[in-house]
Amino acid sequence: MLRHAHGACIGAVHGAEALAAAVAGFEAARDDVLALVQRMAGGGPMSDPVQSFRAAILAALGHAPEVIEPGRFHRFPTRDRRGDSAGWCKLFADLRGGVFGCYRAGISETWSAIDRATMTRQQRAELARQVMAATVEREAQQRALWAEAAERIARTWAECMPLVPGDPVTLYLKRRGFGGVWPLPACLRLHRGLTYWHDGERLGMFPAMVAPVVAPDGRMVALHRTYLTADGRKAEVPSVKKLSAAAGPLAGACIPLHKPQRGVIGIAEGIETALACWCASTVPTVAAYCAGNLAAWRWPGGVQRLVIFADADRAGREAAESLRARAFSARLRSEVLTPTDDGADWADVWALRTAVTAEGAGA
Repeated sequence: MLRHAHGACIGAVHGAEALAAAVAGFEAARDDVLALVQRMAGGGPMSDPVQSFRAAILAALGHAPEVIEPGRFHRFPTRDRRGDSAGWCKLFADLRGGVFGCYRAGISETWSAIDRATMTRQQRAELARQVMAATVEREAQQRALWAEAAERIARTWAECMPLVPGDPVTLYLKRRGFGGVWPLPACLRLHRGLTYWHDGERLGMFPAMVAPVVAPDGRMVALHRTYLTADGRKAEVPSVKKLSAAAGPLAGACIPLHKPQRGVIGIAEGIETALACWCASTVPTVAAYCAGNLAAWRWPGGVQRLVIFADADRAGREAAESLRARAFSARLRSEVLTPTDDGADWADVWALRTAVTAEGAGA
């Protein structure tokens, strides 16, 4: 029957172009029928593709925009902080597919209203075309955001100054057990009065310890800020330590407190932990600033031995093992050192040691 219909069409118009048009029309009609049958049979997604798309975003990111307009690129928060807009999504105008993700977490997902296993070749091609167009749009927005962040980072860093004994940063580090350590790493700087924002509200200006987060290619992609008081105590703010908006991918980056020496480099999570590891072991140590970035860190070229100073918690241990596995695959000598007390980091161990030393000196 299908051969008879095609033969009649060919006989009527006598040409290959007519045949191609007929086949294309048949496939388009078939696509529409298949989509309709899926919805009627209940074997496809929710009857409302907008809500189905939103549910997929919510399941993957934990957050989703309240209103999604098909054909429009949306930004939305992926954490409960005012002003956050790391999430992004676009539901395609035909309601058959969409894309979503999170700039901060580096997540990018594709959603389809139709089971991909049942898609026709034409449907797959159309979905791929729309995904590519949305990717170009998303990446253009991301580059613009990174450029804005880079300007703010450069401006803030230019306002910072090297540490001098007695300033708020050195007083803070003295309270953390590094009173006799000098010189301190040059990448640690003081900002005399850095504005603190919380949920879009300005809470004041505070001295701050500022450190650059540097990508493997040498670009400064963020600033780590520790808000203080003039006498070196932690400022009374909701979160003492904050990371600036990023000016590029953070995966693989670190706070370069030290450079490798004789082919050896160490890495820990926080700044104070890395300083403690360096002081206790003399191993030049960098700070990853969080467990996730420790796992993703890219060590410099020429490194022959890697010392991983892990935090004694689940996230710390898993990150350390992930990094060690990558080092093993790269045939790099590595070792993981973890405090014996559960939940402790090496800054805690160092603080206890300095407290015991001070007590002994007082006796």
